Amino acid sequence: MSEAKKRRRTEGRARTYRNAKRMGWLFSVLVTIAVLCLVFFVWLFPTRISDDSMAPALNSGEVVLCDRFGKFLRMPERGDIVLFQTGDGLFVKRIVGMPGETVEIVEGRVFIDSIPLDESSYAVDYVGDMAPLDVPAGSVFVLGDNRAEMYDSRLASVGCIPFARIEGMLRLRVSPFDRITYFS
Repeated sequence: MSEAKKRRRTEGRARTYRNAKRMGWLFSVLVTIAVLCLVFFVWLFPTRISDDSMAPALNSGEVVLCDRFGKFLRMPERGDIVLFQTGDGLFVKRIVGMPGETVEIVEGRVFIDSIPLDESSYAVDYVGDMAPLDVPAGSVFVLGDNRAEMYDSRLASVGCIPFARIEGMLRLRVSPFDRITYFS
């Protein structure tokens, strides 16, 4: 074979390898963008806390990630922080009462089926009383950690939250950076 034919093949192969390398990088970038879009627009979505009803666990202005699919993988449980939809918008509260339980508030203390609930690790204010309420099947009773802020299941306009209205379960506080926290 002549020297010119060997060189042409080598240059042709080099061009093919360069093009394949570029296509590989392009494919990698597109896959990365697709995965990030899937994670941040379908699975996890950011929400800014707009009030202090969950203080001190969550303060106004903090950004959290909510897991849309978590409620399908595991039933929400007492103590989970959930994002739910009402006619007034999206709200973040803690699940206190489960389906079939009777929730009552006496002198600011929450009782589940006449047994006091230990909320010492998260609730800050104990205010008011509430007559016994039976949580219907397929719903949960939610309260904010800062009980002075009262937009939760104690209001008749909110009431018990059906599982279908739960938009997601809080998973991660991402802002401010010094308070990054994973919520299980």
